[in-house]
Amino acid sequence: MRLPRLNLRTKLLFILVLSLLLGMGTVSTALYFYFQTFLNERVSNVLKVYLDLAVQAIDPHKIRQSDALYLKEFVNRTSQSTGCRATIIDISGKVLADSEVPVSELGSVENHLNRPEIQQALEESFGFDIRRSATIKRDQLYVGQVIRLNEENIGFLRLSLFARATDRMLITAVEYFLIAGFFILLISSLLTVLLSRNITANLGSIIRKARKIAGGDLEVQINTDTGDELSDLGNSLNEMSAKLSGYLQRLAQERQDLNTVMSSVHEGIIAIRPNGNIIYFNQRALRLLDHASADILERHYQEIIKNKHISSLIGNFLQKPFFISDEIEIKKDHVLEVVLSPFSIKGLPRKGVVVVLRDISHYIKLEKIRRDFVANVSHEFKTPLAAIRGFSETLLDWGLEDQNISRKYIGKIIKQSNQLENLVSDLLQLARIERLQNLELKPFHPNPLVLDITQQYSELARSSELGFEVKLVESEVPILGEIEMFRSIIANLLDNAIKYTPAGGQVTVSSTLNGSYWIFSVKDSGIGIPEKEQGRIFERFYRVDKARSRAIGGTGLGLSIVKHLTELQQAEISLQSQVNQGSCFSVKFKLASQD
Repeated sequence: MRLPRLNLRTKLLFILVLSLLLGMGTVSTALYFYFQTFLNERVSNVLKVYLDLAVQAIDPHKIRQSDALYLKEFVNRTSQSTGCRATIIDISGKVLADSEVPVSELGSVENHLNRPEIQQALEESFGFDIRRSATIKRDQLYVGQVIRLNEENIGFLRLSLFARATDRMLITAVEYFLIAGFFILLISSLLTVLLSRNITANLGSIIRKARKIAGGDLEVQINTDTGDELSDLGNSLNEMSAKLSGYLQRLAQERQDLNTVMSSVHEGIIAIRPNGNIIYFNQRALRLLDHASADILERHYQEIIKNKHISSLIGNFLQKPFFISDEIEIKKDHVLEVVLSPFSIKGLPRKGVVVVLRDISHYIKLEKIRRDFVANVSHEFKTPLAAIRGFSETLLDWGLEDQNISRKYIGKIIKQSNQLENLVSDLLQLARIERLQNLELKPFHPNPLVLDITQQYSELARSSELGFEVKLVESEVPILGEIEMFRSIIANLLDNAIKYTPAGGQVTVSSTLNGSYWIFSVKDSGIGIPEKEQGRIFERFYRVDKARSRAIGGTGLGLSIVKHLTELQQAEISLQSQVNQGSCFSVKFKLASQD
C-alpha cells in the first residue's frame, strides 16, 4: 500500500509540529529547572520571613538556660503556624528542641553544627540548603538563622519544609504550562509562519542598523518602504540618529570652547560638588596649587588641595555657603586671592562651590614698591624743602642786612633748589622711560658717541683730581640700541664714577668684544659697594652712602634710570665691586649683524 503523497503545506505542518514538540520538550525541561530554582528561592524567602518573626518572638534567655519545655512548646507553636518543621540549636550545635522529635529522643540526635545551613548562618546570619534529613529520612529544604543575645550568638533557629511539596507545585505548574503552551505555541506558530517572513526580514535589518547606531555609528541610515509601523520606526530611528549626532557635535564643540576659554584665563578655576568631589578644573589651577597630576576629577578636594587654609575655607563654605574672598600666602612671596562662590546642581538640595584662584603676588609687590616709592619721594622732597625753608627763615631773621650772610644762605637755597630740580627731572625721565614699550632698535657705531661723551667728562675728572683713561676696542660692526638712551647710560655711569671716587683716584672707560656682544665698562677706584648692598643698587632712591650722595647732589635715581634704559635696549648690566677698591659697571649690547 502506497502512502499518499504529502503536499508542501502538509510537510511544512509536519515539520512545524515536530519542531514544536521538540521545542516544548526542551523548554519544559528548562522551565522545570528554572521554576525549581525559582520556587526554592521563593520558599526560602518566605521561610526567612517566618524565621525573622520567630527569632523576634523567642526568649533568648530560655535558650541560654536550655529550658526544654519552653523550647519544645515554642517549636511546636512555630511549626503549627508556619507548616514547617522547627528546630532550635545551641551555639555548639546541640539540638535543644525539634517539632518532629520528642524531647526524650533529643539525646540521640547528632550534633548539627556542621550542617551547611548552620555554617552559612554563622558566616552570613542566614543559611539555606536542600538535602535528605538524617533525622527523619526525608528530602527537606532547610533555612537557618542566628539567635543573638546582647550582640552575642547563642544559638540557631532552623525551619525546614518537605522538598516534595515544592516538587508537587513544580510538576503541576509544568503540566499546566505544557497544556497551555502547546495550544499557544501551535496557534502562534501558525500565525508566525504566515506573517513573520517579511516582518522579521525588515525588523532584522532595523535591529542590525540600530545596533550600529548604539555603537556610535551615527551615519547609518535605515531604509524601510513597508508603509507600516516598521517604516515609521525606521524613520524615527533615522531622525533620532540625526538629532543625536547634532547634539553630540554641539556638546563636543561647547566642551572644547569651554576648555579653550578656561585654559586661557589667568585665574585658576575649580568646581566642587556638595560632597566635596571635584567636577571641573583648569590647568592654571593645578599650576597655582603646585599639583603635578591632572587626574583629579571626582576626587575629594582634600586629596588635591594641600594648603590647610584653602581647604578649611572650602570645608566651611560647603557647610554654610556664602561668598568668601581671602588672600592667602601659600609660600614665601607667593600670595593667592581665593574667591569662593556657590552654584546649584539640579536635583541636589545643597550647593556646590566654584573656587577662583588668582595669583596676586605681582600686585602685592607692586603695591609695596608704590608705597616705598611714595615714602621715598616724600622724604626726598621734604629734605631740600625743609632746608630751603630754614635758610629762608634765617635770612629773614638775620641776614638781609649782612651781604656775606645773605650770599651764604642764598647759595645754599640755590643748591637745594638745584637738588629739587634734579630730583624732579630724574623722576620725569624715569616716568617717561617706564611708559615706553616695543622700542625700535637701530644699528649705530658706539665708539664716536663714547669718545664724545668721555671728552666732556674728562675735564670734570681732571678738576676732581682724578686720572681718566679711555680704551676702546676697534669694531666695524654696529650695535643695536637707541642713541639718546645710549648717551644717557654712558653719562650716568661716568657721572657716578667721578662723583664717588676720591681725589687721586682713577676712572677707566673701556670696551671689548665677546662673541655676538659689545661690552662697555666704566671702572673706578672709588669707595666701592658692599656685597650685601649690590643686589639693591638699582632700586629707586637707594644709596650706599646717603650723606655723601646728598652732599654731591645725587638723587638716588641715576642707576635706576640706567637699569631701565638698558632693559629697553635689550642689553644687560652687571656690577663688580669691593669696598674701598672701587666698582666696575659693564653693559652688554647686541651686535647688529647677530640680531
